[in-house]
Amino acid sequence: MRWGELAALQWTNVHFDEPRLKVDPDVGALHEIGGTLTLGPPKTSASVRTVHLPPFLAALLYLHRQDHGDDQFVFTGTDGGLMRRSNFRNRVWIPAVEGAKTRGWAPLSPGLHFHDLRHTHKTWMIEDGIPEVAQARRLGHRQPGVRDIYSHVSQVMVDQLLAGLQRRWERTITTERQNTTESQMGSRSFAPNVLPGQQNGPSAMIADEPCDQCV
Repeated sequence: MRWGELAALQWTNVHFDEPRLKVDPDVGALHEIGGTLTLGPPKTSASVRTVHLPPFLAALLYLHRQDHGDDQFVFTGTDGGLMRRSNFRNRVWIPAVEGAKTRGWAPLSPGLHFHDLRHTHKTWMIEDGIPEVAQARRLGHRQPGVRDIYSHVSQVMVDQLLAGLQRRWERTITTERQNTTESQMGSRSFAPNVLPGQQNGPSAMIADEPCDQCV
């Protein structure tokens, strides 16, 4: 999802029964013009979409809601209101990717831009063999010509896409656990793979910029 879509996301558009987010056609994006924050339509009509979540991400979002369920928006500023891009960039993003010694944060990926996450997601979908129509719908793009008219996203495509994301997450967690000493693991918590009540494994729940030119 684009920055503005995430910053405008409200809990009313988050659904955990079949984990998904909805980008609202009227207030689905946060716009900052001359220092003023306003909610409005997303970038294009194709941006109005449903974004299905893999089990691990639904579980993380569920935990996030336990602490922020009283807020209107899913991701907020320090006062619980709308989040400014510059504040997020300076207070969270740059310290995370570049590292912050005062917080004890090691650098994650120096030089990484927020919009690079969309490029990464697109690349992962290509690697996982996801059909172009499903890639386009997920990113909020239109396909050129008749492909956008005659191609449709099936549940099989959605399941394949989510399964690929879940596998990547589980490989990452496994690698991190292997690289963590037993003494460290005693005080370290790992994010869950599934929502509460979904204890039959990840498959039980499998049946997305600062400039106008950014896609």
